[in-house]
Amino acid sequence: MKILHLTDTHLGNHLTVRGAPEGWHRGLDHEAAMARALEPAMRGEVDLVVHSGDVFNRSRPSPDAMRAAARLLTRVARRTPIVVIPGNHDRRGVAKSLPWRAPNIHICERPERLVVGAVALALVPFFRRAGAWADAARRAVGQGVDLLVAHQAFDGAIVPGLVFRAGEQLDTIGEQHLPDGVDHILCGHIHPRQVTVVGETRVVQPGSTERTAFSEAHETKGTAIWSLDRHISFEFRDLPTRPMRRIQTHEDLAGLQPGTLTQVTGQVPDELVLETGAWLVGSGRPRVSPPPRRQLGLFPRRSRFTEGPQRLPRQFKPDERSVQTPT
Repeated sequence: MKILHLTDTHLGNHLTVRGAPEGWHRGLDHEAAMARALEPAMRGEVDLVVHSGDVFNRSRPSPDAMRAAARLLTRVARRTPIVVIPGNHDRRGVAKSLPWRAPNIHICERPERLVVGAVALALVPFFRRAGAWADAARRAVGQGVDLLVAHQAFDGAIVPGLVFRAGEQLDTIGEQHLPDGVDHILCGHIHPRQVTVVGETRVVQPGSTERTAFSEAHETKGTAIWSLDRHISFEFRDLPTRPMRRIQTHEDLAGLQPGTLTQVTGQVPDELVLETGAWLVGSGRPRVSPPPRRQLGLFPRRSRFTEGPQRLPRQFKPDERSVQTPT
């Protein structure tokens, strides 16, 4: 049996862009990335599709994002069963955002054990506290499963500038939180592709299908294909994505391709960036705050030591009902 695992499609992720064709928005890239991710299912190369959370970029997605998700998932579901769990961006639930869907799409609303064909899955949505996740995972595993599907940060996972550690973040899962008998976890939430080993469990994170921020500019995006035969194995599949680049100096303009999403963080004029055919996202330049209005002389500071009668500070008397007597 073969399973296509994708995650963090973030449909509806819009950006304000200068230089792009009229009518273009960043959400079109995320929709195209999800369509490419699902192509193995459309070609009949897998027996099941698992989406491990953050289908949408916002908990209340736009109508365009909802229609895109319904169109893509319904088209695939005519050929292959699909299982979807909600991520932290789907906190209202995925079902509310997919009013139109085929019967072959199973949307997990709460932790559960699900058998699809020859594979038993434990489905555990995102939880804000590791202890609550641990309780839910044990219930979902029940009498045993082949794979666990999650949308969570696990101990040792790495994103730019941070290594997740159980106990340091409330929602990070450590070895002590894992249910017995789970050797492999299909995981979302972490956008850089990686495999994290927690105890004896491998947590496989294929990462988002498209870059969602400039901090991901150098990351490879894609999916994972799982094979369940005598042994369980997987392989990552790469997806093409729109290039992104930060522009700090004039040297960074060299080799800039048309359609590249750029962010100016130095003193390079925006016009030079746009002349290359690249597209400009906002401005990464540091914002200079104006001096305080008192410093400008708009509101002269009043001295505490002025002549004449002084207003005494109001005495605070606590409500007797709020006073606790030490025991």
